[in-house]
Amino acid sequence: MIPWTKKYEPKKSTDILGQELALYKIKEALKLKRTILIYGPTGTGKTSAVQVIGKELGLELFEISASDARNKENIENTIGNSLAQQSLFAKGKVILIDDIDALSGTKDRGGLPTILALIEKTKHAIAITCIDPWDDKYSKLRKQCLLIEFQALKKENMFNYLKNIADAESIQYQEKDLLDIIKLSKGDMRAAITDIQTYSITKTINTEEKSERDREESMQYCLRKILKSKKWEETINVFDKVDEDLNECLLWLDENLPKEYNAEDLKKAYAYLSKADVYNGRIRRWQHWRFLIYINMLITSGVATAKKETNINATEYTRTMRILKLWQANMKYAKKKSIANKIAEHTHTSTKRAIRDSLPYLKNILLQPETIKELQLDEEEISWLQK
Repeated sequence: MIPWTKKYEPKKSTDILGQELALYKIKEALKLKRTILIYGPTGTGKTSAVQVIGKELGLELFEISASDARNKENIENTIGNSLAQQSLFAKGKVILIDDIDALSGTKDRGGLPTILALIEKTKHAIAITCIDPWDDKYSKLRKQCLLIEFQALKKENMFNYLKNIADAESIQYQEKDLLDIIKLSKGDMRAAITDIQTYSITKTINTEEKSERDREESMQYCLRKILKSKKWEETINVFDKVDEDLNECLLWLDENLPKEYNAEDLKKAYAYLSKADVYNGRIRRWQHWRFLIYINMLITSGVATAKKETNINATEYTRTMRILKLWQANMKYAKKKSIANKIAEHTHTSTKRAIRDSLPYLKNILLQPETIKELQLDEEEISWLQK
């Protein structure tokens, strides 16, 4: 199945909503081969704008995510080589460095200074995207770039875009349903389109049943942020947005991680979850609440940054079934233990020994009418013995 974020991505600059001034500035800057820093909220069209305008201008596009080429060596080998080469078949070249916010920490040491050095040497246009350019570490970068802001998307623009998608896919909806999805997406068009796709199986959008539904929708939003993003800043403490117990959040992650991560990424993500569970145990035993901040970091940004690649397919997240399975197992064991208790009373032994030594071998005898009467077995216990 093709992700609808790919299927309905902008094909021309006029498809990008509510960013007319920013699009004009990008177009003029690329013509003049300037370096631009495009900033604004997630899902507003920053990356798509460079892609479609570059195509309209006949420029060759070289695109790389800063989260993939993180340190000095990787950046020089990827971006550096591309900047040094001339375009063979196009009028020129534009280098798109996406998601520069992802550069942080000791593993990315030297990454940002290397990009600054390459900007000074290049003769090609460079477009850099980020969410927040006002961090102190970007002060030198801001001086070398033309800053172009992307505004948060207006509700009416998002509504019309989602309406066109729903109509094209023959999905039944009410206006209120689309507005609910827009509210949930927090202005992120990609997130809203992904939500629309999750309804494509039933061909009906229904956001009713608010009391429980709202809580699960909020959890869907948090999981999507963590499991689809690799940005530390975007995912840190995202579970603050949902009214769920910490243990419930851990269970949601445990249930849905295998749907998104491959084997190596899954191993790393579960390492973070296990560390969080250790800290959670210390809180339960000793009331050391200072560990809570570490738990929040591990289960949000820790899990988010554990993956090398993001799964581009739309995924439906589900509530954990572990609690139900434990309850079913306990109910099944409860009947077994109840029968063993009655055997233990009549055989003057422990319940544990009755379960181990007597019950497995006496099932046929226990179903005899005289035994049932003597042990006073009820209907549920008799039913369990007959299985």
